[in-house]
This record gives sequence, structure tokens and C-alpha cells, in this order.
Amino acid sequence: MNIQSFLVLGLPILTGTLIVHLLWVGKNNPVELTLKLSLGIGLGFGISSLLYFVYLIFLAGKPYFLYVELAILFAVVAAVFLKHKKTTPVPAQGLRVNFLQLALLVVGGIVSILSFIGIVNYSVQRAHGDWDAWMIYNRSARFIYLGQENWRDAFSKDMYVLFHADYPPLLALNIASRWDILGEETTYVPMFQGFLFSLASLGVCFGTLASLKSLGQGSLGLIFLSGVSFFLYEGGRQQADVPLAFYILVSIAFLFFYFREKRPVLIIFAGFAAGLAAWTKNEGILFLCVSTGIMFIAAFWKRSFQELIFYFTGLLLPLILLLYFKLQLTRPNEFLSGENTKIAQYLFDISRHRTILNSFKNILLHNGGWYNIGIFLVLLVYFVLFHSKIKDNLNMLSISLAIFACQLMGYYVIYLITPNDVIWQLNYSLNRLFVQIYPAIVLVVLITSQSPETIFSSEPE
Repeated sequence: MNIQSFLVLGLPILTGTLIVHLLWVGKNNPVELTLKLSLGIGLGFGISSLLYFVYLIFLAGKPYFLYVELAILFAVVAAVFLKHKKTTPVPAQGLRVNFLQLALLVVGGIVSILSFIGIVNYSVQRAHGDWDAWMIYNRSARFIYLGQENWRDAFSKDMYVLFHADYPPLLALNIASRWDILGEETTYVPMFQGFLFSLASLGVCFGTLASLKSLGQGSLGLIFLSGVSFFLYEGGRQQADVPLAFYILVSIAFLFFYFREKRPVLIIFAGFAAGLAAWTKNEGILFLCVSTGIMFIAAFWKRSFQELIFYFTGLLLPLILLLYFKLQLTRPNEFLSGENTKIAQYLFDISRHRTILNSFKNILLHNGGWYNIGIFLVLLVYFVLFHSKIKDNLNMLSISLAIFACQLMGYYVIYLITPNDVIWQLNYSLNRLFVQIYPAIVLVVLITSQSPETIFSSEPE
């Protein structure tokens, strides 16, 4: 059964990978192929969930979804075949690896494998996932799978607030669609989905850094991501934080690639990933608003809106479906439901501000690192010591830092106005909110820092 589940998950992965390969021609070396496969995992799952949502609207209860996915896959395969037939194929390129790069790659690989074994062990012991998994995403998937004609009830406005029926449905739709194709419910589907998003995050971080900087820098990215339980631990819980972290990471990675290659398809991909972030979790909606706002300010500053138009083109489809989901199917979020009548009081409550600031400080200074030194502090020190002198990434560094700052301010405001007990809310969720932006922060720090090859050479970067 587990093998069947994995194979069924392979359909959207193959489709997503081929779409990336079709639209983004490159060098076809092992690093780039790893990057394309990693991107294909998350983008394929995102496309599949959007497709299944539309399918439910028009064909709920019909046993045709497998054929729809196969038809799309065959169409993409045909497009790839025709493109390769009309163009001169790019020969596969090998990699020249020196001793330092090989050593870092081996260390990064070992750390990643050991960490992945840990999350597999954790997940096997909790086959139904942690609280949010079985209360929100897996519950919604079961409602959809067991009663397709009434699938809207999974997101009913009458649902008790703790079921969070308003949460964006990417995970639930992916699980339900795989069960639909398999013809039975199995815990392996949400398990594998969590594993794959974790692996894809590692692959995107490694592939982006190795492509834009060096193989050593990519290996360092693996160590920073998989060497802290702060991040990979979440991959075995079947919750939406690692998938959201993946889409935030991919969106920012594509922006870096766009500013290097200036190809419109790359910024369209960046917008699409931002849209999928919003389709994954409510905090992804914050990222969508923040990133779009920053892109608008950058466009206004440069007096050129072409990049913003491309970005908006990419996020349009997920945004339209998200608006339909939020406005037509489900209840308002608890923060917007009108139940909180003390917002003004909260805004001026000094003790509340102090509590939130102390929690943020503890996360930034002590959480996720080594020897009680927080991983964010480690990254800051690394950047201060080894930041690159090259100005090429200055624009993207400014955009990325603005996005991170606004995202953190958004988190802060959410805690400030929460109708729940603020201490409980902080203890329950703050760690996971920082997980959502951690891979993207690792990426930005390492892209704008010197590579190990440069640090240990006599030539400045």
C-alpha cells in the first residue's frame, strides 16, 4: 500500500518537474536537475490541488480525476518532446568538484540523511500527524473523500472554530485527491506528502545556492537547513508550515534567478509560488500581500511596472480560487469574525507587547541553534563576518529583507490582536511561524555571503 501511495504522489511530481523543465532551459547538470526535480515536487502538488478544487466544483463524485491528471501529464510530455525536437538539445554537463566541495557535500549529505531518518521515525510513531494535521487538514480530506457530492461541508461556515475550516485547502485537497485515485484512505499519503515537501525544501535551497554561488555554498545550505531540528522536525508532523516554507523559499529563489537572467517566466514562477503560499496557509496570505506590496513599491521606485505585471500574472489563478474559497465556502477567520471586541485595548496593553517581544527575542537568540545559541543569531554572525562585497544582489537583498521585516511585523500584529490567550498562542505557534521563513532566510544570507571556496582562497569575492 505504501508503494502505491508513493507512486500516486509521483503523478503531480512528474507533471510539475516537466513543466519547470519545459519553461526553464538550463545547463542540465546534476545540480540543475536536482533543483528542477525539487521545484517540480512542490509546484506539482500546488497545480494538482488547484486542479482538484476546480474538478470538485464541476465534477464532484465522478471517478475521472486520474484520467484528468494523466491527460495533463501526456500533454506536458508531448510539449517537452516537441520542444526538444525543434531545438538543439543541451548536452548534459558534469561537475568539477574539488576536495573542499566534496567534503562539504559529504557532510551536508550525512546531516540531511540522519535528520530525514529522524523525521521518518517521528512520523511513523504519529501516523495521523499532530494536532493541526488530524484536526484540520486530514479531517478536511476525509470529509471530501468520503462524501464528494457534499465536499463543501468540509469547509462549512457552521463548523466549530477549532476545526479551522477557513484554512486554505492545499494539503487537504492533495490528500483527498490521492485517496480518490487509490480508492481508499491511507495514512501513507499525508506522511509522504510531508516527507516530500521537506526533501524539496532541501533540494531547492541546495540547488539555488549551488547554481547562483557554488557547490560548497549549496552544501552549507543543506547543513543549515537539515542540521537544526527547528526546521526538519516539522516535516514529520503533516502540518502546513513546511509546505508554506517551501513556497516562500521558491518564490524568493525565483526572484533571485530572475534578477540574474531577466527572463519573464522566472518572475511568473515567483508569483505563482507566492499564490500557492496563500493557497497553503493563512500566513501565506500575509506573505502574498507583503511580497506583492514590496514588488509594487520597487516597481514604483524604478518607474517600471513590467516585473510587477509578470509577478501578478503568476499569482492570479491561485488568488482567484482562494478568493472563491474564502468568500463563498467558508467562515471568516477567527481574527476577522467580529468576536474580538478588545482590539483597541490590546493595542495599548504594554504588558501584552512585552510578552510578545520577549517571545520573539527568545526565538531569535536561543531557538534552533547549537549550544543555546539561536540559529538566527548564528546566521546573522555568519553574514556579518562573510558578507559578499559584490553589488549584484543588492536589489534582491533589499527586497528580501523588506519582505522578512514586514512578515515578522505581520506575525507580531496577529499575536497582538488574537482573541485567544496570547501566552498560549505564542507557546503553541510562534516556533512554527519562524519555521515558515527560515529556509528563505538561509537562502538569502548564503547568497549574499562569500562561499567557502572564496573564504579559504586568497582571492576576494
